[in-house]
Amino acid sequence: MHIYLIHTRYPHWCTHSGINQFLKYIDIINYKIKVKQIPDNDEDFPVQNRLIRKYLRNIIQKRGMKWYKLSDLTAEIKALAHCYFRKVDIIHYLDGEHSAQFLPGLLKRLRKIRPRVVATYHQPPEILDSLIIKDVIRKHDCITVVSPEQVSYFREFIDHDKIHLILHGIDTDYFKPRDIPKTKGKFQCITVGHYLRDFKAVRLVAEKLKDFHEIGFNVVSSQAGEVEGLKNITIYKNIDDAQLLKLYQQSDVLFLPLVQSTANNALLEGIACGLPVVSTSLPSVKAYLPGSEAILIKNNNPEQLSEALLHLFHNQDERVTMGQKARKRAEELAWHTIAPLYEAVYSKLAGNG
Repeated sequence: MHIYLIHTRYPHWCTHSGINQFLKYIDIINYKIKVKQIPDNDEDFPVQNRLIRKYLRNIIQKRGMKWYKLSDLTAEIKALAHCYFRKVDIIHYLDGEHSAQFLPGLLKRLRKIRPRVVATYHQPPEILDSLIIKDVIRKHDCITVVSPEQVSYFREFIDHDKIHLILHGIDTDYFKPRDIPKTKGKFQCITVGHYLRDFKAVRLVAEKLKDFHEIGFNVVSSQAGEVEGLKNITIYKNIDDAQLLKLYQQSDVLFLPLVQSTANNALLEGIACGLPVVSTSLPSVKAYLPGSEAILIKNNNPEQLSEALLHLFHNQDERVTMGQKARKRAEELAWHTIAPLYEAVYSKLAGNG
């Protein structure tokens, strides 16, 4: 089976992060996948004239896909050419909010014998309305989503049997607990990322706990201006994979207040490293953390978040038990378990499942 996969390249992902990791675990004998990586900008567009670029950018985004760039247009044109000259059974848009606009409808008009189209969507329903074109969704042969609340959203535009919920996976071979358990040093809370993070809550909690000198906060983010200037917060920017893993392994808890969420790389990386979690009570977070590996707080109440961190600070045995459960949950979401679910979607689309 020949699959052409279009994937947006995000500079903030480390080598072992991101949904594209499932490709490492696909059966390469039965599934031949050609990956077209595109930058999240206009770099791949061949015309350099600024006025022409501006004009075309306005045209391709005016229908509502504000994340769709000229590089995405270039990728769809190249995908069409590839389908014309080579055998393609399935086109998979791995980042549907970014790159699936013109080709799905065009392929349906061109011929009956055509590649099937699948797109994966990542954003919460509240955000999707501003990013997608609903008529384009109807032209997909199926979609995959990464959290349960997305399923009910997409039911309005596409048949239920064409929607597949596949939870995000994690590389549990790379992200793993430290070899020797931590027994001393500061109680470290780690927050990673910036998109849909509630940094206001992080700051308020850090301020409440500023007199607990044994508690420290490490924030790994390129956009952490809201938490700058506090003595108990250390900010890390532009670190490499090894530094990120070391910070996870030196931490005692993943502290991740969120505004909204579907899947979350930092959440999965943290639990794979055996960290108990203090986060936000959201349906998507509960889907990934359904047990007692986390303390989830409604509306990111600063008082309750602080109390949760203090509880873990004072109760090492419970902290260790929660961390063990977190690691077990991560192992259930390991990519070698998740990848076959994508194979099943491919086979069903091609009429073999």
